[in-house]
Amino acid sequence: MKHSDQDKCWHLAENFRHKAVVPGNPNNNHPSATVDTSTPSRDRVRGQRRSLRWLPPLVFDEPLESQYRQWHAGHSRERVKYTMAPAMALLLILALAGGPVAELRTTLFSPQQMPIVDALRYGVLAPTCMLMLLVTYSPLYQRWMRVAAPIVVVLQGLSMVWFDLMMNQQGYSLSAVMPMMVLSAFMLFGMLQKPAAITAATLVLAYIAASLLDASAQGQRLFDVAVSAFALLLGYFFHYSFASAQRRNWRQHRQLNEYAMRDALTKIGNRRLFDQEFDKLWHQAMRVRAPLALLLVDLDHFKAFNDHTGHQAGDACLVQVAATLAQCARRPLDVATRYGGEEFAVLLFDADREHVEKTCRELHAAVAALAIEHPASSVSPHVSVSIGAACVQPRASRRADGLVQLADEALYSAKERGRNCTVIMDREYEQLNTGSFRAGVPQHTDLT
Repeated sequence: MKHSDQDKCWHLAENFRHKAVVPGNPNNNHPSATVDTSTPSRDRVRGQRRSLRWLPPLVFDEPLESQYRQWHAGHSRERVKYTMAPAMALLLILALAGGPVAELRTTLFSPQQMPIVDALRYGVLAPTCMLMLLVTYSPLYQRWMRVAAPIVVVLQGLSMVWFDLMMNQQGYSLSAVMPMMVLSAFMLFGMLQKPAAITAATLVLAYIAASLLDASAQGQRLFDVAVSAFALLLGYFFHYSFASAQRRNWRQHRQLNEYAMRDALTKIGNRRLFDQEFDKLWHQAMRVRAPLALLLVDLDHFKAFNDHTGHQAGDACLVQVAATLAQCARRPLDVATRYGGEEFAVLLFDADREHVEKTCRELHAAVAALAIEHPASSVSPHVSVSIGAACVQPRASRRADGLVQLADEALYSAKERGRNCTVIMDREYEQLNTGSFRAGVPQHTDLT
């Protein structure tokens, strides 16, 4: 369906919502909006488009949204670390310090009010400040900051509203503090747009309610409330502009990274992705003491296939085989990549020998089911593969390169045995001399 130029703004706004990238999916690069399948009226559609044009929702489709939030938590911490300490230290000084600060408190509050002031100082301000410092500068940040920040801002803001009500009876006011408290919800605690807006709006509503309950409220008080409401709007639109640009930049960086990690022809991971994931999985397997398996898959007599059928047919063959490999590596931590030329690599996390044998049999059967004719093959009338598999238990005393070398040794043995077969090595790892190919590996290996 074609759209007029008048609708372009709406579609750009809709681009904030995206589907997750799925390896092998040709639609990975296209943004997708959440579409209402009902048939709304023309006026309703126009109203929705106008609203989306100005304020598109700052949310991605899952699982992209969860991944962004995880990134945002770590990224915003660097900014929060530099702003949280002075802000909480200032509040602690005002709440706990003696000397001139204590004299200031006796001026601002009457003796009858001091028990309430002390309760707020010691029961709210001091504990919440210490909590924020603890969460910000400890490993608790990633898990607890998004929960603690809104609660702390609301409690501290309500305390300021209560202080303001009591100070008004002495002829003083915290009118300059309330807008700062409202803006802090957007700028200080690293909150996302929605929780920041809800938190700031709660403070403004509490300030309005306190003004309505205060019988002595005058025109100046109404002006102070208006300034706080203006701070809410200012903070909201500033934070929205910043957050939308941040989300756009994050997704563009993610797309560029995906392009850099994806093989242009087969649409599965490339060698760069293999190197990155291999290093991560090796160390993760070491931490949890899980076995790690590597399958090197080589298309038999592929050069002869290209010579007889042409390179376009060869490319189509690689694409089909790559899709088959991706289907056989379905678990969350399994990785299928193009290793180079007609060779592919499959990483299987927490895979023992039995699982490796099962996967290799599935691969052979799946490639055979493609039934791609191979007129130049001496081992099969159709395209076939040779698989060299290695299954080891990673440990600190061995290098990760040894697993690649062992799988390469197994692939070489599979080719020696006539191709279109699998050789699996696991016990040979103990005798492997990493860096010396074909040296010290037993001649008799197990075949599947």
